[in-house]
Parts: sequence; structure tokens; C-alpha cells
Amino acid sequence: MKAPHAHFGCAPRLRGHRARGTAHRHHAETPRVAPWRWSLLVLLGLAPGAWGSPAGPITLYADHVQGVASGHWTASGDVEVLYGDRRLYADEVHYRQDEDEIIATGHVRMVSPGLVTAAPKAIVHVQANQGIVLQPRYLLEAQHGHGHAKKGEELGKGRYRLNEACYTTCDGKVPAWQLWSSQLDLNQNDDYVTTRNTTLNVFGLPIFWLPYLSFPLKRHSGFLTPTFGSSTVNGLTLGIPYYFDIAPNLDDTLTVLGFTKRGVMLQNQFRYLEPSYSGRLNLDLLPADRLTHNTVWAISWQHQQNLGDGFSLATNINRVSYRNFLADFGSSAGFGSSFLGGIGNAPYLTSTAGVYYGNAHIDAGAVLQNYQELAPGGVAPYSQLPYLYANGYWRVGNRGYFDWRSNFNYFYASAGPIGERLDLTPTFGWRFSRAWGFLDPKARLYYSYYQVQRNPPYSRAISRTLPALSLKGSLNFVRYGSADGVTVLQPIFKYLYIPLRAQNDIPLFDTSLPFSNYDSIFADNSLFSGSDRINGANQIIYGLQGSHQNAAGRQIWQAALGQIRYFNRQQIDLAGNIVPQNPQSDYFFQGEYAPLPNLYLLGSGQARSGWERLERADFRAQWLPGAGKVLNLDYRYTRNYVNQAGVSAAWPVFRQWRVLGSYQYDVADHKPLEELVGIGYDGGCWAAQLMVYHQILLGGQTNNAVYLEIVLRGLTSVGNASNGLLNQYVPGASMEF
Repeated sequence: MKAPHAHFGCAPRLRGHRARGTAHRHHAETPRVAPWRWSLLVLLGLAPGAWGSPAGPITLYADHVQGVASGHWTASGDVEVLYGDRRLYADEVHYRQDEDEIIATGHVRMVSPGLVTAAPKAIVHVQANQGIVLQPRYLLEAQHGHGHAKKGEELGKGRYRLNEACYTTCDGKVPAWQLWSSQLDLNQNDDYVTTRNTTLNVFGLPIFWLPYLSFPLKRHSGFLTPTFGSSTVNGLTLGIPYYFDIAPNLDDTLTVLGFTKRGVMLQNQFRYLEPSYSGRLNLDLLPADRLTHNTVWAISWQHQQNLGDGFSLATNINRVSYRNFLADFGSSAGFGSSFLGGIGNAPYLTSTAGVYYGNAHIDAGAVLQNYQELAPGGVAPYSQLPYLYANGYWRVGNRGYFDWRSNFNYFYASAGPIGERLDLTPTFGWRFSRAWGFLDPKARLYYSYYQVQRNPPYSRAISRTLPALSLKGSLNFVRYGSADGVTVLQPIFKYLYIPLRAQNDIPLFDTSLPFSNYDSIFADNSLFSGSDRINGANQIIYGLQGSHQNAAGRQIWQAALGQIRYFNRQQIDLAGNIVPQNPQSDYFFQGEYAPLPNLYLLGSGQARSGWERLERADFRAQWLPGAGKVLNLDYRYTRNYVNQAGVSAAWPVFRQWRVLGSYQYDVADHKPLEELVGIGYDGGCWAAQLMVYHQILLGGQTNNAVYLEIVLRGLTSVGNASNGLLNQYVPGASMEF
């Protein structure tokens, strides 16, 4: 049985291994085959004095074999030779024992780990792992890289040299991209390819020439491809990175970034990974910045470590030399887009370092936490140097529990009062739960002690003790239907009592007005975040929540609505003064409706108790009809603060083409806030994405930027990694290449 003609290289690609012939295994002198076919198995390892390879005996399958005993044999007809971890297929094979040489002709196919080669003729020296292949076509299976050459040589185990060779990962008569080289060296031992006198062709047209090029099949030290970009503040950007492969668990990337309006920045990222710890250190340095006329720098260090016996250590240190660093360099620096507000819109940077402990009952830590203000005219939170906490939870009997919360803080700022605070919050509770619902009564104590420095108008020593009593319960109403699915309704209530006390004698260190929603109204201290203010309470919180699943188990809707009724008509404000209070709070609601498996309507908000107006609303309609398709409609409203609407989408438009965009509009000010438009193409072996972006930053600054990403699969990538930006502004979209 003949193998099909091997037709692969920089045009059509080899698809797999040739199938073994259907010969039966037997000795030549006792053939047991069909009359129309002869097969022979020769175990060459049995021949005296020779025929062995370093990996073991050589096995031959063929239709005909002549001269086996002479040391110079010829096999023909669907020949298959197995030696070590390799296989050779051909129409005819000659073997010379004195030269340890195999000469294969006619539809030659050579299969070795990770590499398949097809050629009209090959000469192989088995023991030396050397050989010559004429006009080979080759396939690197793991990388899907393939090509052809005028001549190929095996220089040793896993080392190959191709002359007048091409390389690509694309199919077609005219590949989207390919490398043409006078010499291509493949070293499978260190997974590296080096070429000389190389031209990169794109759709058959030469784009640029390089005297020398090297690229890894796996990670290795060397130059990475340049990055390109443009922005209003920095001008044109060119980055040249060099990658240091220090060890399997250590690497470093040094990048020289040139900005036409700013100068040259050195950027370094060091990464490490050990069984018990890991981390990343980013350093950026721009000497003699032409815009600020100062030296610009930034540092970001993240480290996590398991110390054993329940102890761990973590650091997240971030610092920049001036407020606008993220706005100017956030897209090109190593900080990413994880800061509050996204790249360029972070009001402050947070740095923490701490040692932590945890077991089945205790959660504790000692933390240093600091902030750097970035927003013009903004005020960062107090630094906490240190923040110590110890929390615990224990069961008491069958249904009882004891919950302990404690922390000690030293608050520091450059202006205003500073000082220490000790908070102790023990809680005793009892929970009775059945299928029809639950009851959860509990008693809690709030104790705080302050030592205040720079204290006017506050006393130097302040203490506060407030008890809290509550009873929370719920009922479960479940309706089953074989065709309609399951509907669950849960009326829920909580009665809460905390004595009212004026607290204007206590400074504000970490307390502010929170973002309230349906879940937060059931908290004891729902009016404030932080511990400097404890609201008074003589109130009942009630709500109704429910959900529905269809017969297939898919959730169709879920919703919740709640409100607080106050029996006390006085409350404290953020300043700690006693002020009048309405008899009821606003209504808080949230919900999700999925009328179709790929259509989601989500909403949450806050409305006045009489439903006469909305105080806050967030709505989103998201449609995900298929792979790579997403459409979002958003509306965000907070009275006297935010009134914004937006649309964002990513969508395939024609074959491999796809478009994406995001438009966010300020309804109150009648102006756009953010605009993002892009187009992407995925050609299989290559892909490209271009995005143009406009953003209004904190302080009213604007930034226009261009993001370009080009990927040559199996070779390299050029440009900015833009998926972080895409996911932030087109929720649900992904343009993974």
C-alpha cells in the first residue's frame, strides 16, 4: 500500500503520519500472506555483529527484501523502517552495513518526535544521527510550522539545517506570511530556530530583510518584537524589549521605550515563581522628561508567600513620581488596568504589606497600608501604620455561634488629627433553620477606644460602647411545576435595635457614606462604612426576593426589593451630629431577567419611598448570540452626580473580520466621555487588531491613543496587548488571538 504523495511546506500543509502497510508479521521462509502480496519482517537486531541502533534494534517492514545476509540489502514496496524513536517510509530502501547508511528513495517520509519530513530522497546514518534530505518538506507538529528547502541536513540528535528554506504557519498557495532564508537552523534540543539572510514576505510581497533572525519554539532569552503606539500626551511610541530566560522559574524583560514628546524610558519587569512564593517587580525610569522637566519613575511590586502552619505573607507596593503617571503611561507601563477607575482614572494608588494567619476558626493579620493621591485636589484615605486584626468564629451547641471581630489601627495623614483606634465587636447568635425558613436572633457589642494626636477639637482619649440586638428571619414559598419549572419566593425581615448616640466627638479616620444597595440595608451599620460612626437603630428591614428556573434548570429571572422602616425619628449624620430622620428609607431593588438563553436584562437601583423619583439606577441589556458576538446597552444614573448612557459591541462582519466599539455619553453635560472603535481580522495563522481610543481623565484632561496588535502565530507578535482595554470597555467581549 502506497502512502499518499507528501505535499506540504509553505503552501499546503502535511496533515499526519503515513499509515503502516497491512503486512502480517512472519519470517521470509514461511510466508503466510495473500497470493497477491508478499510481506517480510526482518528483525535486524538478530543479525550478528551489526544492525543495532543506540535506541535498540532496527525493524523493517516491506513487500520485498533482497540480500539480507550480505550486509547490503534492498527493500522495496511499501517500506517501513523503525529505529529508536523514528520511522522512515519509502518506496525503496538500500542499506549498507559497512557505512551504516540507509538510502531511501520514492515518496520518502521521515517521522521523528515533533518533526515530520517528506522528500524524494534521503540518506541516513543511523548510529551517528546524521543524514541528508533532498528537496525536503517539513512540519513542526506542535507549532504547526511548516515549509520546504532545497536541501536538509541532520547534524546530530535533534539538530537540523535547511538551505534555501521557507517557514510559515499559514496554508494556501500564497501564505499570508512566510520567511525565506538562505539558511535555517532548527535545534529541537533547546527549541530554537535561527535564520540567516531572511526576508519576511506578506501575501507574497517582501516586507523587510534581516541578516539574522532567531525565535524560540519555547521561551528563550533574546529580543522580543517591538511595540508601536501613539497618544496625545506622549506622541509616537516605539518599544524594544529584551527577554532574559534566567531559569525555569525566573525571567526578566528589559524594554527601551522611546516617546517622541517625552524622551527614552527604561522599563524592567522581573518575575519569579517558587513552590512557596511568587511575585513580580516592575520598575520604570524616564530621565530628563521633556514634559515635566524632571526624572519620572514608577515602581510596582507584588509578592505572595506561604510561610507554613497557616501563615502567609503578601505585598502590593505601588508608587509613581507624579500624579499623572498612570494617565500618561498607564497603557505602556507594567501597572495594567486593575486600579479603581481604570488606566488613567485611579484617584489614588494603594500599597499594602502584611503577614496573615488563618485556620478553621481564626483569621488574623498585621498589615501596613498606605495611599498616594492621584486625582487633582483629591484626598487619599488615611494611611494605616499598622492595621492589626483578629477575627474568629465558633459553634456553640447545635445552633448557637460566637463571632469575634477585633482590630487595632494607627491612622496617619500629613494634616488633620491622627491617632490610634481599638475596635472590639463580639457577637452571640443562634440560628434555627428548616426547609420552610429560618430565624437568627443575635446580640452584638460595639466597643471603640481612641487615642488622638493633633487632637483639637477632639479629646485625647475617647471611648464608645454601643449594644445591638437583632432578629432576622425568612419564609420559603416554593411552587413546583413539571412544565413551568420551579418558582421560589422569600419574604425576609430583620428587626434591629442600637441606641442612638451623638458621635461628633470622634474623628473620621476610615468612615464614609457607603454605596447602598439591597444587600447592604440588612447590615447592622448600614448607614456608614468604617467604624468611626455607628448608626442608631430602632427599625425593621423587610424585603421580598425570588427566582424562577424553567424545567431545564435555566434561571429565567431573579429579583429583590427591600426597605427600612424607622421607629426612631432621629439619626446621626457623617459629622456625628443628631439630625431628624424620615419614617422610612428609600426602596432598594435589583433583578435579572433572561427571556432567551443569550439575552440578559440586569438592573439595580434606589427610589424614593413614595416612588416619585429615582435616586440611583444602573441598567444593562446584554445580548450574546454567539461566539465573538456581544451587544451591551447601559444606563447609569445617580441624582446630582452621574447621568450617563452607553452602547458597546463586538461583532463579526465578514468572514474573519470583526468590528468593535464603545460609546459612553454624559447626558447631563451633553458630551461624549469615552469613545472606542476598532477592527480586527483573524486569518488563522495571523491576526491583527486596531483600536482608536478617546478618554476624559480625572481633572478634565483628555487622551487620544491608538492601539495596534499584530500576531504572526508560531513566530511572534507586534504591538500592544489590547484585551485588557477591550474587556474593560466592551463587557463580555474577547478578542483572544
